[in-house]
Amino acid sequence: MGEKFKNQLKYIKKAISYSVDVAVPFLCLGIVVQLMVGTPLFGWNPLANIINASSQLGDNSFIGVITLIVLYSVFKKK
Repeated sequence: MGEKFKNQLKYIKKAISYSVDVAVPFLCLGIVVQLMVGTPLFGWNPLANIINASSQLGDNSFIGVITLIVLYSVFKKK
């Protein structure tokens, strides 16, 4: 049972890694397009979402520090 559980965790970790690998370029593209156009594209406003998330991280400093450490570790591995 332990080996099966480890394999499932490896699969989940790989799926999350692939999802992040696909999502980050789309996020960057959305930010660049919004900076070039000046308005949200198709109702998607990535700059406002990032600004709101960073302000919320400032409100909950401990959770914000943990989140920043996790994000740093994810991007450092690449």
